[in-house]
Amino acid sequence: MSGPAPVLARVLRCFLPFAAGYFLSYAFRAVNAAIGPDLARDTGLDPSALGAITSVYFVTFALSQIPIGVALDRWGPQRTESVLLCFAALGAFVFARAEDASGLVVGRALIGLGVAACLMAAFKANTLYWPINRLPLANGLLMGFGGLGAASATLPVEHLLTTTDWRAVIDMLAIATLVVALSIRILPTASPRSATAAGAVALGPQVRAAVTLLTEASFWRFAGLTALTHGTYLAYQTLWAGPWLRAVADATREEAAIGMALVTGAMALGYPILGAVADRLAARGYATEKIFAVYAAIFVALEVPLAFGWSPAPLAHWAAFGFFGCGTVLGYAALTQLRPRAMAGRVNATVNLVVFLFAFVVQWGIGGIVAAYGPEVPASVAHTTAMAVVTGLQAAALLWFILGIKQAEPRA
Repeated sequence: MSGPAPVLARVLRCFLPFAAGYFLSYAFRAVNAAIGPDLARDTGLDPSALGAITSVYFVTFALSQIPIGVALDRWGPQRTESVLLCFAALGAFVFARAEDASGLVVGRALIGLGVAACLMAAFKANTLYWPINRLPLANGLLMGFGGLGAASATLPVEHLLTTTDWRAVIDMLAIATLVVALSIRILPTASPRSATAAGAVALGPQVRAAVTLLTEASFWRFAGLTALTHGTYLAYQTLWAGPWLRAVADATREEAAIGMALVTGAMALGYPILGAVADRLAARGYATEKIFAVYAAIFVALEVPLAFGWSPAPLAHWAAFGFFGCGTVLGYAALTQLRPRAMAGRVNATVNLVVFLFAFVVQWGIGGIVAAYGPEVPASVAHTTAMAVVTGLQAAALLWFILGIKQAEPRA
């Protein structure tokens, strides 16, 4: 496929429907950061419970990744995502009507399951429609829609909360999810490249191939660094950046909301810009894994001052966190390029399993640290301690990754 018309067709038939799904998945992921105070007030949640309920999304999201990877490679992204988004809509309706923690957990778990294929389905669709060397750019542009979805869950939601309540906000997301599920199902997104591949391999070998990835050291070198950096990025961007600003930088709720909006705005710019930079560097012969290592190093370096509460301009610092944290997603493309195209769904989904399990641990763990310190210790101490722990883990993973990079000259 070449020329403007085929490219436009691929954008309309493949990119935009799946991008809309990813937009919603990130809105669901981040909305608790905005509605959290009202949610906690109405249901009596403490910081630990709020972190746990919010992170349930990550648990069901993570545990469904291997089955979803198999489904994507066997039945394709269109059928898989359109069905799962209906579960997300159901979960949102349950969450909006919950009166206690148990109802919130069930709703949040269904949401996590329902949007669990949004990114991986889009990544799989990209591998079907675009040349393999353009994946960093295609994936980066896609992730930009996630940034827009996250941004929609900050100041816009704060504005909505002045005229309605958090339950109505979640209901709006549920209705939008059903609309996107229908659009993905009815649009002709099937790719000729996948037409003969769907179902060609027996289910058992597909599952075994996905599980085998978890036993390979080469997989863990990529997945470990991706999980620790991007998992931390998700945990802070979707919940804990705002509380850090309030506790460490003495920001008001309004100032913290502005900070979260800056993070997500920077994220919306960071994914396409850093994806385009990676695309240009790859075209000049630089290996994607080396570009990934540089992005990860910048991100970890940005966290060090936050771990000590040293930032003289915290809002700008968190905006930089939001921008450069986008580069950590390059680990997906770097690993996918080393595997057969037919395994793209399973490779990406298995990496996602590890990423979101760690995001769950971080998001819940930060809430546990804050609650464990108690009111007699300044919250700033708890938040900087938590940031120091996760920064140290990322630095160790980065060192292991760098030591494993082959010392080769850029490709001609």
